[in-house]
Amino acid sequence: MLQAVTHLQKQLGQCIQTALYALLLFASIADAAEFSLNIADIAAPDFTARGIVLILPENGSADLRIAELHVQQRGLRNVHLHCASFALSTASMNCHGGSLAQLPGMSLEFDYRFDTGKWQVSAALRNVPGKQFAAFLPASMLLPTQGRLSGTLRISGEASGVAAVAADMQLADAGFSDASGLHAAEKLRGTVKFAAVRKAALWTWQGNIAWQSGEIFWQPLYLRGGHRISASGSFDGARLKVEQAIVDLPEVGRVQFAALWDMKQSTLAECTAHGENLALEKFFADYARPFLDKGALAESHLYGHADADWQYRNGATQSLRLALRDAGIADAEQRFALLGVNSEIDWQADAPRTANIAFAGGALLGVPLGSGQWAVQMRGMEFSVAQGVLPVLDGKIELHDFNLHHEAGYRETGQAGKPCSGCSQDVAWHWQFAASLSRISMEQFSQAAGWPKMLGTLAGRIPKVSYDGHEIDVDGALLFNVFDGTVVATQLKLADPFGRAPRLSGSLTMRELDLDLLTRTFSFGNMQGRIDVDVNNLELQDWQPARFDARVFSSAGDYPKKISQKAVQNISALGGAGAVAAIQRSYLSFFKDFGYERIGWSCALRNGVCAMGGVDDGNGGAYVIVKGGGIPAITVMGYNRSVSWDELITRLKRVTQNNMQAVVK
Repeated sequence: MLQAVTHLQKQLGQCIQTALYALLLFASIADAAEFSLNIADIAAPDFTARGIVLILPENGSADLRIAELHVQQRGLRNVHLHCASFALSTASMNCHGGSLAQLPGMSLEFDYRFDTGKWQVSAALRNVPGKQFAAFLPASMLLPTQGRLSGTLRISGEASGVAAVAADMQLADAGFSDASGLHAAEKLRGTVKFAAVRKAALWTWQGNIAWQSGEIFWQPLYLRGGHRISASGSFDGARLKVEQAIVDLPEVGRVQFAALWDMKQSTLAECTAHGENLALEKFFADYARPFLDKGALAESHLYGHADADWQYRNGATQSLRLALRDAGIADAEQRFALLGVNSEIDWQADAPRTANIAFAGGALLGVPLGSGQWAVQMRGMEFSVAQGVLPVLDGKIELHDFNLHHEAGYRETGQAGKPCSGCSQDVAWHWQFAASLSRISMEQFSQAAGWPKMLGTLAGRIPKVSYDGHEIDVDGALLFNVFDGTVVATQLKLADPFGRAPRLSGSLTMRELDLDLLTRTFSFGNMQGRIDVDVNNLELQDWQPARFDARVFSSAGDYPKKISQKAVQNISALGGAGAVAAIQRSYLSFFKDFGYERIGWSCALRNGVCAMGGVDDGNGGAYVIVKGGGIPAITVMGYNRSVSWDELITRLKRVTQNNMQAVVK
């Protein structure tokens, strides 16, 4: 704006000065009570005026009328400036008590010296409508659309252009918006003070903003009143320098910063910032989260307080010092939490550092985590932990060779680091680690996770887990000991793990699970024996099954094989009611338990439908789920080959919640 005013003043100076000299010459030789002078049209690259008339009544006042006025793409018609007191001489021209018909509530004063070229314009505003005031501002600015302005404005200069600007304004219910809808404000109340002085080509400036109330949307930020800013600096036409600034952020704290902005490149060249005892929860929610993409971090909450020192230069952060006090992070979906973090972190872009991060506890998928302390090695944008212990209930998870770093790749290639036509470069955080799980009580783990009570232990080894910015891959096999058997997970991949709809794929192999422990856990009725389970081609979308090939069958070996009448009825409820009817019609209804030879059940899930089979699939009709053996023996048949997965889950929930009662006649 200062550049525009300076350029415009240079363009008009000679035109207006020539017209005024003509008026003085006419006034010196005429003898009349009132003078009226028609001035020729004035045209310049950013300014045109047509139909200019200056009237000098005998009472010492003056009226300037302009039929059409265009300033920097801003057009006005029938402009009328009245000066209550107007003085004109060969040395100067000045106006006191000036008013514009188009802007009621504003009074003007101006003074122009012909001999030196110095000039000064001042305006006093009193409840001037913001929408009317916008007509006199450059069209490139965000213009007020509502509210009122009060205060003073002063601009002075000389033949070379504007030399000083000073403003002291009060805003009442002001607002603005742009055509894109990305910048808007309403009901703004506060004060703005600004002063700038030019020496040669360098401007020095200082300003204060006290934003008391109202709302601003500045994509992607949405902020409310309560902010205060005081700043000072310089501007040389190419670079805007903030030498010192203090910003009070409501419910966050005070931040001091200095910055250098390259106007030609529209980039931040340098910046330093310092804050003490900043409230992380409000700072993250209002000023950081809006810039994050959808994902786990964008849906998290931060807690605690921090001191911070930040240095930015050459397009990157050079150093970041953080002193965290009782800080923490928690996922809104309750997937993870880390609380009570206390640490002194001194990160440098060009020097290795070590940070000892202590935490009081947390949670993972609802399971509580204990306290610990990790030594984090920092080498630029690479962070590593040689060994870290994470207490979990009565056991622990030990991480080995954890590494976190930035890496560039390409989204559509399928090969990291190799470009392709039509695909964009992607810079994301990558990490990898190995881990081992000690003997964690499945009873405590399942209760903490909100699952049915399970017996046994959770233990295993994870050879390598890696994340490439889009997908988590598990190399090797994950081994767990549950229900007195083993569970091995292989080929595990988790795509978009921190998004709204993660996708998991892999295979599970379970061997020699104890049916007694398993059925007691899920209130299914009692079964004795052992089973093996294979789940291949497993695909989960948003943690819901979308596809798999599952098979349950009796384990090899010699062991007791018994099934209770309640378990028979519950199995029948899943595969068909034929077995229940058979029990009720025979003497077998008098027995509590039955023997069996084999158990088998399969489900191929496609498009929400489970295609089921058993030990003996027969010829497409009924199939055997439990093949009888021993005395007394029973065979359980299935009669429904295709069942909706949702319906099957509903049936399973019903029987495990003890809603299926045995009926014996």
